[in-house]
Amino acid sequence: MVTIILVFSIAIQTMAAIIALFYIKKAPGVSWFFLSIALFLMVLRRVLSLPGFFLGKEIIEIIGLVISGFMFLGVIYAPQIFKELERTIQHIKGLLEIDRIILTGLTPKGIIGAVKKAIVELFDCDSLAIYTVDQSGVNFNRYADYNLNEEFHNQITSNDKELLAQIIRNKKTAVLRDNHYGKNPGFPFILKNYNFATGVGIPLILRGAPIGILFLFSNKRRDYKKGDIKYMEGIARQVVIAIERIQTIENTKEMNLESVLALVQAIEMRDPCTRGHSVQVADLAVEIARVLDFSEHKLELLKFAGLLHDVGKIAIPESILQKPERLSNAEWLIIKRHPVQSVEIIKPIKNLREIEKWILYHHERWDGTGYPGGLKEKEIPLEARILAVCDTYSAIISDRPYRKGLSDEHAREEIKKFAGRQFDPEVVRIFLNIQEEFLRNLAKNSGGSS
Repeated sequence: MVTIILVFSIAIQTMAAIIALFYIKKAPGVSWFFLSIALFLMVLRRVLSLPGFFLGKEIIEIIGLVISGFMFLGVIYAPQIFKELERTIQHIKGLLEIDRIILTGLTPKGIIGAVKKAIVELFDCDSLAIYTVDQSGVNFNRYADYNLNEEFHNQITSNDKELLAQIIRNKKTAVLRDNHYGKNPGFPFILKNYNFATGVGIPLILRGAPIGILFLFSNKRRDYKKGDIKYMEGIARQVVIAIERIQTIENTKEMNLESVLALVQAIEMRDPCTRGHSVQVADLAVEIARVLDFSEHKLELLKFAGLLHDVGKIAIPESILQKPERLSNAEWLIIKRHPVQSVEIIKPIKNLREIEKWILYHHERWDGTGYPGGLKEKEIPLEARILAVCDTYSAIISDRPYRKGLSDEHAREEIKKFAGRQFDPEVVRIFLNIQEEFLRNLAKNSGGSS
């Protein structure tokens, strides 16, 4: 009996060791773990066989057999668990990459192009299409695509649009697969006609309402797991965010003062602590510029610059904007991109070309230690130097997640202290001579103490 158990135990251990060695390159940590268990088991059997232990040989071998059995099962299933863990990590990396694209690529073409590239690489699909739908849920338009021709889009949005409409009505992901022999009567003819064996249609939902479909196509028959579908749906939610961001950017192409104010208010609603900040900066900048005899046209442009100087913060997550603690280095780098992002947003507006550099350089410092260009003194446009003083004053008197707004007197002293280092001394001199009543009204309206 003991001999049979011993032989069976050794056979299981040998098989487990061979399998562990087979996986040593794919999952070295897992393989070495189970090989270590095998060595431990050998030592344990020797220890239990010593004269001081009163366990019979049968008991010792049964214990060894049980442990060997668990080890064998572990070696069989651990690589699968490891593979799933690796897949999950890749999924998370993919989501983070698309997040990064949305945050950093602020031209519509750049955002959607990079998102398409990321999706193709993540899912190894042969083609993809993004369709938008009108409020009726039956009329579709191509929004973006990869490796598909015009004829395909015309057909699927007209003759075969019921395929898209059904996905919109159900608000559920549809996985369409041909069978192994290409004779599945339920598989859409248009997909078969273009040699696709698998199609996945994912509805794009914005605030509960469908706005379109992300469709992935593969020439091979793919059997997606439940986790894969969940991941695709997560990517689809990122696509919705990208489309919404692009629509916001596109809407800035046709602007008047009222629409600029509406956009600024929408952005500042994301961060209650900065509500009214852009208007304060614009009003104070115009007041300083009047002393410098700016023309009415330039005063109007400077007002737009003040209103739009922080519009790039639309790309910054609220978790960073409203963080009450000190920002990490990575979060600070995201914040520091907002002047560049602001310029990218207003770039399509032809009549605001003149203010691009004013906005881009409003965080430069007189001593050359600012960003994004490290300009110094009069290398910095005068308008940007004005905005720098106004932006700082408004920030000091306004409430922030990490402190309450400070007084007008405190703000004036702080700006005076940094004249010649952070700020243009002449702009500071003019700022300090502005009527105190005007500045106190700004402080009062900010919610800071006066």
